[in-house]
Amino acid sequence: MELPNEHFNFKDHLRKLRPKNLNTKNSLMALTIIVLIACIGIILKVDEVKTRAFSIKFGGEDLGTVRDREVAEKLIEQIEKELASTYDVEIVLDKKIEFVDTHAKDEEIITETDLRKNIRSKLTFLVSGYVLQIDGKDIGAFKTKKEADELLYAVKSPYIEGINENSNIEEVTFVEDVKVVKKDIPMSQVKSLDEVKSIIATGTTEEKTHIVEEGESYWTIAAKYNMTVDELISANPGKDPEKIYLGDEVSLIVPKPLITIATVEEVQYEQELAYETKIEQNTSMYKNEKKVKVKGVKGKSNILAKVTKHNGVEVERKIIKEEIVSKPVDELIVKGTKKLPLTAATGAFILPTRGSLSSRYGMRRGRMHKGIDLAARIGTPINAADGGTVTFAGYRGAYGYLVEVNHGNGFVTRYGHCSKIYVKKGTKVYKGQKIAAVGNTGRSTGPHLHFEVLKNGVHQNPSKYVGK
Repeated sequence: MELPNEHFNFKDHLRKLRPKNLNTKNSLMALTIIVLIACIGIILKVDEVKTRAFSIKFGGEDLGTVRDREVAEKLIEQIEKELASTYDVEIVLDKKIEFVDTHAKDEEIITETDLRKNIRSKLTFLVSGYVLQIDGKDIGAFKTKKEADELLYAVKSPYIEGINENSNIEEVTFVEDVKVVKKDIPMSQVKSLDEVKSIIATGTTEEKTHIVEEGESYWTIAAKYNMTVDELISANPGKDPEKIYLGDEVSLIVPKPLITIATVEEVQYEQELAYETKIEQNTSMYKNEKKVKVKGVKGKSNILAKVTKHNGVEVERKIIKEEIVSKPVDELIVKGTKKLPLTAATGAFILPTRGSLSSRYGMRRGRMHKGIDLAARIGTPINAADGGTVTFAGYRGAYGYLVEVNHGNGFVTRYGHCSKIYVKKGTKVYKGQKIAAVGNTGRSTGPHLHFEVLKNGVHQNPSKYVGK
């Protein structure tokens, strides 16, 4: 309906519309109704134009209602540019923005400030970045490919820089399928180089620690969390498991690297060649005798090999070339075949007499007791603990009557406080042969045998050799 112009005359209009067959009263009523309808139409039209608005939807969520769509579009564009500038990446909205025709009163129209807040809080977006994938799984995302490449080099470098001067790196690869892929990703997935490096090294983003309490050790902490001590040590590289203190923080996450670095090195080194030992028999020597006739000498060779390592641990070694520098010289040992005499040492001792243990080896009344005492009646036979040669038979101070036997294998035995001696110096005795009798001579508090064992001149605990 068009609005009346300023020269419109209602009276003239009514006069034209008035039916000739109606009386004046009815005509006025009809005209009044027509005028009212016209006025209402005009008012409604004006109100419809005045309340026109747009409801902004983002992925189905309501961001607010605006009167001017163009103003809202410019605001959204401005926010996108701000985000792109802040994060230095290309912004890609992951949901559609819609403008829905509606009507709204002035008080229902959102302010530009509130609309900006709503857009920033609800606006989710993707960024165009570079994703590190390991065996098809996304591990982390970067703003630039350069950052991803720097990370992969940082992961490889310890295994490259650790090569010694005799090695030459031929190949450095990943055992897993490692890729850097360009794709649109949520901004929340963009991580720093250190964050992704930590994930690769430990295999997880989880952080789990234990604060050491008084009296705790790696053993008790491991048991508490159902771990092994070795796992706990692996979770805390660089820490001494023997030195933990109250309040220390102990990691409970066992590293499981996501990337395995495979290196192939060409290595040159010198290797020793073992010599063989050959035996030559001699009928004039006893069975327990042997001597070196020709001393063995190790040989040497220069080796060129290809060594494959996974994360620094060798998994394969292939010899490419071997050059003998010097051949090994076999060792020749002469061993006797002659039957041992009864007086030869067997290397195993028997208890010299029947009796009860009355004093042990060790400190006694502030002094060192260098043997064991076996209490027995005077005259009880004392037997040689093993075959050998008598090197002393007679009286010796605190020992009283003493017999000393050298067994020829580094061992010497002594038998003290004897009442009688049945051998003399130089006598060859066999294992179990009666050489003396129990007595109470010398510094003694009662009849007993004082028995000593020496190995290469050093006193030993006889109980370790003959039992209690």
